[in-house]
Amino acid sequence: MMFEKPISINYIKLQPYYGSYNGTSFALKKKEEKLEAYLYPGPFGFDATPDEKKLKQEFEFSTAGYDEAVAWMDEHFKDFEIIPHGKRFALNEINKG
Repeated sequence: MMFEKPISINYIKLQPYYGSYNGTSFALKKKEEKLEAYLYPGPFGFDATPDEKKLKQEFEFSTAGYDEAVAWMDEHFKDFEIIPHGKRFALNEINKG
C-alpha cells in the first residue's frame, strides 16, 4: 500500500489536507457530508492545477469512507507518472496533454 491514513479524519473536518508523493499530489476535503479525494500531477498546488488534470472521487464522510478514500488513492496512484526526487519542471509542463 502506497498511501496510509496521513492524519486523523477530525483534521479534515476543519480544513483540507494536501500532500504529495513522488510527484503525485493528493487532497482530502470535506464537502457537506462527503469526503472528496483528489489525485493530480505535481509540481503545482491544488488551486494552480487545472481541474481536467485532477482525478476525483467522493466518499461518505466517516471512518469507513476515509478507509475507502485511502484505498482508492492507493489504487489510482499508479495512473500517475512517478517523478524522481529533485526533478525540475518548466512552467508549461503541467499543461501538456
